Amino acid sequence: MKLGQQLRIKQNQSLIMTPQLQQAIKLLQLSNIELAEFIDNAQLENPFLQDQTLLTDNKTKDLENKTPDICDNLNNTEDPLKKESNIDVENTFDTHLSSDFKSENKNLSERESRNSSSTTSAGEVIEKTLQNKISLREHLINQINIDFKDTNIKTIAIRMIDFLHPSGWFITPISEVAQDLNIDSLLIEQALEKLKKLEPSGIFSENLSECLTNQLKDLNLYNGSFKILLENLEYLPQGKIKQVSKLCDVSEEKIFQMIKMIKTLNPKPADIFAQEKVLIDQPDIIVTKSEKGWRIDLNNSNLPTVNLDEDYIEEINNFNLDEKGNNFAAEKIGEARWLKKAVEQRNKTILKVTSEIVKKQVSFFKHGLSHMKPMILKDISDAIGMHESTVSRVTNSKLILTEWGAMPLKHFFSASIASNEDSEMHAASAVRETIRSLISSEIASKPLSDDKLSGILSKEGMEVARRTVAKYRDMLNIPSSSQRRRASRLQRLISN
Repeated sequence: MKLGQQLRIKQNQSLIMTPQLQQAIKLLQLSNIELAEFIDNAQLENPFLQDQTLLTDNKTKDLENKTPDICDNLNNTEDPLKKESNIDVENTFDTHLSSDFKSENKNLSERESRNSSSTTSAGEVIEKTLQNKISLREHLINQINIDFKDTNIKTIAIRMIDFLHPSGWFITPISEVAQDLNIDSLLIEQALEKLKKLEPSGIFSENLSECLTNQLKDLNLYNGSFKILLENLEYLPQGKIKQVSKLCDVSEEKIFQMIKMIKTLNPKPADIFAQEKVLIDQPDIIVTKSEKGWRIDLNNSNLPTVNLDEDYIEEINNFNLDEKGNNFAAEKIGEARWLKKAVEQRNKTILKVTSEIVKKQVSFFKHGLSHMKPMILKDISDAIGMHESTVSRVTNSKLILTEWGAMPLKHFFSASIASNEDSEMHAASAVRETIRSLISSEIASKPLSDDKLSGILSKEGMEVARRTVAKYRDMLNIPSSSQRRRASRLQRLISN
């Protein structure tokens, strides 16, 4: 057998992921806020991308230099988006493909005219809303500065505020706090004892029992019976009133009065203060009902746009740069134009996918969650001629705002539940919503068991086993029928 080396030419086809293609795929799965951050980072590296902040400042200055005419603004029914930007128009999809929005603009102008007739300015409303708002941290620091005389303990107490749970409890182990602050545990305990005396009552408590105890002490109601009751709170949800009354050595009627008093206390003392930061996720897509169908818009309030500095590009092209400079400029200009094109394509793809979801889930948009239909990624990909992975990326981490609230776009894809009739399949999400509705409308003293729920669903054409009902009920954080019965009994006894 002869061994040797040979050179051969072989031709084959393969898919190569270019950097541009990888970037386009990455943009698809970003939310609007993540996309804005991505574009901001790109602007730092590419001099041919215009800064959105500068564009906003220039628009603001232009508006300030103009004298607004309210009458002209109200009478003008031309869509300002068509005059200023093409991308915003492309970020709207109407299911009836109509561009006649004069009647909608007229109604909007009438509403604006009515609102402008109000004598109260927006600044006054904001001022009234925000005045007297104080954070829990500020409230506590003000008290510490007055009540704490020892400078060392005062400093420790202020630093301990950072370890508070959002409820107002101090649940972090003292040893851990001492280690983080590099302070002796005895000083932490000394500061904690003084912090527990601050307002609101119950702040810095280490558990629920201590929180309620401190509030009862401030009301001069705390006694031995309350002490035993607070130590046995776990019996109350179980409806074991007789056992608790024996432990407290008081009548059941007295126990009910004590429970009523406890219900007036605040187990989370920090809730009465304004939160320092409230983060609300903004939707990426907005679906509204129009006269002829459903209108789908990308949320322009958080949707960034890519703008090229064409003047700078022209200026660079007119310079006699060396080969290295020309190559760098050509590369960055190409990247900027590609990014602009990729973002526009991303927006079109999102609208295309969402429009098909709306078509297939029109029953949900009309009637709510209980009318959600089973749907998988393949249903959408086949309808619009895209790969399932593309649809998956588009629906990833996107929020859609509907008349029934904001929800993840992934929520519309749900497994199917078998039907005992020759009717269409049911979505698992619709079955869960039906279970929630049945339990919310049940007689409190006679809650529906999982078996009964399974039977009712079967009569409605949904073949759901008892174990599946129990699983869905747990997913909805709904207690079992026995737990709901005990809670109902306890509530009834307290209210009597």
